[in-house]
Amino acid sequence: MTVHTVFVYGTLRKGQPNRAVMEPHLVADLGEGQIRGAMYDLGPFPAVTLEEDGLVIGEWVRVTDDGLARLDRLEGYPSFYDRVIVSDTTNGLRGWVYCMARRKVDGYERVESGDWVKRLEQKTVCLLT
Repeated sequence: MTVHTVFVYGTLRKGQPNRAVMEPHLVADLGEGQIRGAMYDLGPFPAVTLEEDGLVIGEWVRVTDDGLARLDRLEGYPSFYDRVIVSDTTNGLRGWVYCMARRKVDGYERVESGDWVKRLEQKTVCLLT
């Protein structure tokens, strides 16, 4: 069985709505990490572009071949998201990340923290006040 290391930064993170899609195919949870790039808020989910500098916070996981195929379908690869190899800036892990060309995120708000979970918490606070 081949396993694939993947960096997840949005709805596939722990506690997020699409995590259940990945769970049956999860081989290992490798913990938190960060990569270079910029995150944008597309509404219900984020996108990352590697064409801008910044830090994106997320988690590293290992999934089976079937898991990577399932993630490809969920992420609309290769027509919506692209999938490329990246390296973590702190722990040396390398693996796949789903990202977009900069032109695809034009007009969307950049998530300056680079952290989707933190962004959702901020959205919730704004709705409550």
